[in-house]
Amino acid sequence: MRAQDAMVRDPQTVSPTTTVWAALALMRQGDIRHLPVTDEGGTLQGILSNRDFRRLLDFLDPTGRIPRVRDIAVSEIMTKAPHVLVAHAETPLVDIAQLMVTRKVGAIPIVDPQRRVVGLLAQKDVMRELVRQLAPPPLDLGHTGS
Repeated sequence: MRAQDAMVRDPQTVSPTTTVWAALALMRQGDIRHLPVTDEGGTLQGILSNRDFRRLLDFLDPTGRIPRVRDIAVSEIMTKAPHVLVAHAETPLVDIAQLMVTRKVGAIPIVDPQRRVVGLLAQKDVMRELVRQLAPPPLDLGHTGS
C-alpha cells in the first residue's frame, strides 16, 4: 500500500495571499481540515490546518478584538513549507501512518519531485485504506441457512 492508493488527488489548495476569512469559508463549505498552500505553479508553500487558526489569537488587541481580521493572509498563520512534512506518491502508507502518529499531524501533502502538490493524505484516508485492505469481508447475516 502506497500513498497514491489512499490520497485525495488534486486537493483543494489556496494561495499564500488568500485571506484567512476566505480559507475558513472554503474549509467549512467543503468540510475539510487541511488546505495545502501553493504558489501559482502549484509548489507547496505551507499548509493551513484548523489548528493554525489558533494563531489568530496573536492578533488580539487590548480590547479582545482582531483588527483587520478580514484582511489577514493565510501566510501569516499557516505552517510554512520548511516545517511541513511531505511524502511522495510511492511512499509506503505504513511509513506515513507512523509519521502521523509520531509527529502528531493530521494530514501530509503528497508532492512530486519539484514539490508540487499532487495529493493530500489525511488520517481518515489512511484509516479508510487500512480498513479496506486489512478487514475481513463483512458477514452475511441476512441468510439463516434454514
